Amino acid sequence: MPADQSQVEDTAHPSIEQRLAMNLKPEALKSELLRRAHADWYRLRTGPGVPDYRSFDICDFSYMVGSLNMMEVERNPWRFRYRVHSTLAARNCGKDLTGLYLDDYPSEMHRKNIEKFCIHAAQRNEPTIDIAENILLFRRLMHYETVGMPFGNPAGEITHLALALHSRPIVAH
Repeated sequence: MPADQSQVEDTAHPSIEQRLAMNLKPEALKSELLRRAHADWYRLRTGPGVPDYRSFDICDFSYMVGSLNMMEVERNPWRFRYRVHSTLAARNCGKDLTGLYLDDYPSEMHRKNIEKFCIHAAQRNEPTIDIAENILLFRRLMHYETVGMPFGNPAGEITHLALALHSRPIVAH
């Protein structure tokens, strides 16, 4: 058994690639706040592309502040830097990654999944949804829901991702 239980992969559940291929819709989200964030992102659009990051105002998502990561997107190679690592995410992983790259995430397996999610989200002009049940992270079985919302520049390139999170430990009944 691996020393870090967060490295254990559960083959009984869909992989991140399988979950992303489902192209989940907001109706699949259990979190009302995530459904609201998804709808609010669409309200920020001024055309067919993504909202301009320069117009991003945290007040537009004030109801999600403790659960909203903001990441800078770099290409060639793909890299993601936390401009803001939310309180919820920092508590879940045990480390505040604000100002650091995703490379510094303390669980390699979970980092790889986050990276795959971010790459997928950074290639789309619409929010990306992931729902994961029974994810073992740092010795806790968790339920995760994430909405990745792309923001860009005037040239239409995606430069930032806002990741709205909802997670809770799974409690055996």
